[in-house]
Amino acid sequence: MEYTLILIVALFFTQTLYSQSDTIVYYKGHAPCDTIHGADRQVVFQRKNDKKSVMMTFELKNNQWKLEKTEIIKRMRNGRYAIGGGTNNIIRSYKKINGGYQVEEYNYEGKLRKKGLSKKMFPLHRVGQWQSLYDNNVVGIEVFNEELMVQSYTIFKGRNLPNNIYANADTIAEYKGGDDGFAKDLAHNIEYPRICQENGISGCVLVLFAVDESGMLADIQILKKVDPYLDEAAIEAIKACNKWRPAIKDGKPVKLYNIAPVNFLLR
Repeated sequence: MEYTLILIVALFFTQTLYSQSDTIVYYKGHAPCDTIHGADRQVVFQRKNDKKSVMMTFELKNNQWKLEKTEIIKRMRNGRYAIGGGTNNIIRSYKKINGGYQVEEYNYEGKLRKKGLSKKMFPLHRVGQWQSLYDNNVVGIEVFNEELMVQSYTIFKGRNLPNNIYANADTIAEYKGGDDGFAKDLAHNIEYPRICQENGISGCVLVLFAVDESGMLADIQILKKVDPYLDEAAIEAIKACNKWRPAIKDGKPVKLYNIAPVNFLLR
């Protein structure tokens, strides 16, 4: 299996002027492991002081560790921490409970997006069921067994739709050219409706779609609507991105679901 999603190395520094001690936890693929041998991703947690820490994500490429992103963690009041500098800026709150923490994650707008249980604060050691929320409605579920994600699905119109991640497949569905290729083709395929431009209508449409067992797109639907014309344009843009290879599980192709944001911005 190719290098996969989740490998976390957490490195806690107790930093003084003269000394430094390290604590490291390793993950291989999306599963925890005990040593660096076989690991393909690591997140290094450096505690600078009581209010600020740095978290760096490294990925193993060509037998060398490459820095992928750096995030700054700042302690706020009431058990909250601001995490920023990566692709997503979030605020995470912790409430101590028996055996760990009740964790809630908020986006940059202050809206609750995820919640669940963790045995640790940094790095998270998730257990049980984690909920994904949108406008206070549960829209997805992730199930963890000692930080190993064993199930993930989107809830849509009463259906549990398996997500295109390694919890549900040995090899996920991939677009020709990878994520960059998909983003490039999607941007090229977007046609901004003239009527929306003339009336100053913009926004981000979330499109839900499946890649079926033959690598064809299926079940294309709007997860978050903006405007009927923009919604339809978003669907057409996704339909034109048809260079997919199906996901594989136990040697057989399987149908999995993706969610893609399609942005319409007035310039």
